[in-house]
Amino acid sequence: MGSTQEPDWTAVYRASAYAWLDRGRWRAFALDGAGGAAPPPLPESVTLITAWNPGSEERPLPWNEAANARLLRALIRAGQRWAPAFGASLPGTTPPWREEGFAVLGLDRAEACAWGRDWGQRAVVHLTPAGAAELLFCAEETAVACHYRPLPAEEILDPAAVSP
Repeated sequence: MGSTQEPDWTAVYRASAYAWLDRGRWRAFALDGAGGAAPPPLPESVTLITAWNPGSEERPLPWNEAANARLLRALIRAGQRWAPAFGASLPGTTPPWREEGFAVLGLDRAEACAWGRDWGQRAVVHLTPAGAAELLFCAEETAVACHYRPLPAEEILDPAAVSP
């Protein structure tokens, strides 16, 4: 009987692109940089979260859209400040993918993990005012330091180039 090996989730998240709408401007980045680059100066933390594909199990587009709508309503009910965001495949990755989500402002690590856990997410991306870029694994409440790499926003913004 063959064994099913769990993917290296840190590598999976590092091999992705992310973006959020920051005061009218898209900020795009990856977490696979060689070091040296830091997120743009932030007045408070930015946590990228989605309700798509909980447990890293693919769901149909209508299911994911409905889940994200529920997440948005929960963010609003909780009085959270948010902006549009998404995660996507890096340019040149086949097949391309994209998951819509939200940038939630001002969460600490514990709050970010709680939101991720509540929405079935394995991990969330967390950027801090101190210049740290982290993957927060929600169930374990552990942080993995990553190297921020800015990306030209136009390389990943075209949703027509991505299959749902």
